[in-house]
Amino acid sequence: MSKLLENTVEQAAIQWLQEQGYRYIPGPDIRRPLKQVVLMDALRHFLQKTYPDIPQTAIEDALVQFTHPQGQDLHYRNRDIHRKITMGIDITWKEKEKDKAAHLYPIDFEHPENNDFLCVNQMSIEGKNQRRPDLIIFINGLPLVLFEFKNMFDENATVEDAYNQIQHYKHDIPRLFEFNAITVISDGEETYHGMFSAGREWFAPWKSVDGRSIAEHEFPLKALIEGLVDQRPADRLYSQLYLPRRPQR
Repeated sequence: MSKLLENTVEQAAIQWLQEQGYRYIPGPDIRRPLKQVVLMDALRHFLQKTYPDIPQTAIEDALVQFTHPQGQDLHYRNRDIHRKITMGIDITWKEKEKDKAAHLYPIDFEHPENNDFLCVNQMSIEGKNQRRPDLIIFINGLPLVLFEFKNMFDENATVEDAYNQIQHYKHDIPRLFEFNAITVISDGEETYHGMFSAGREWFAPWKSVDGRSIAEHEFPLKALIEGLVDQRPADRLYSQLYLPRRPQR
């Protein structure tokens, strides 16, 4: 209990994420257009590093495909993005008048250490209204996990309020949810995770670090960070999604 008495829930989450190897940047230090929810430079750098033989024009084409989902409805656009993340995309280009093709992924599922894991708090996002989500996890610039916190020591603030705040975000900054894989609501003691589109009753606690045993004497938020978003997105994060997994080689 003493740790959360000395720090806000948000600060504790950042500290626990850093202990898991995440980089941390305060939201005001992120330089990009406020309507842009993807950290384009980070995604571009990952693709260039991972696919060095692919020309820049093809990389830019891949960036467009990975950041502009198809679909009239938010839920369809979210599914389209995560299908591209898990299944990859095909790109083509001409080289010396010959047609070339490659299959690209925006996350290295086989070698997690090759990915950029970043947590950012209080990053302003402009949509129908401007909002500042409490904490976002970016993997290679893609905003995949959203945390919304309430103070566990404020009797007037509950995880239900955190869930209601997510509903406001969906209305005001829907672009963020095109990429969202997991939404977490927490007051540090009570912690639940689910899909942004799910009703409150479908948000569930995460109680295990190793996936086999219940974590004892741990704050549920700490157990979720260590067990669900522990830099193994292929094994943990994406196993929670009702999405097609990428084909095995």
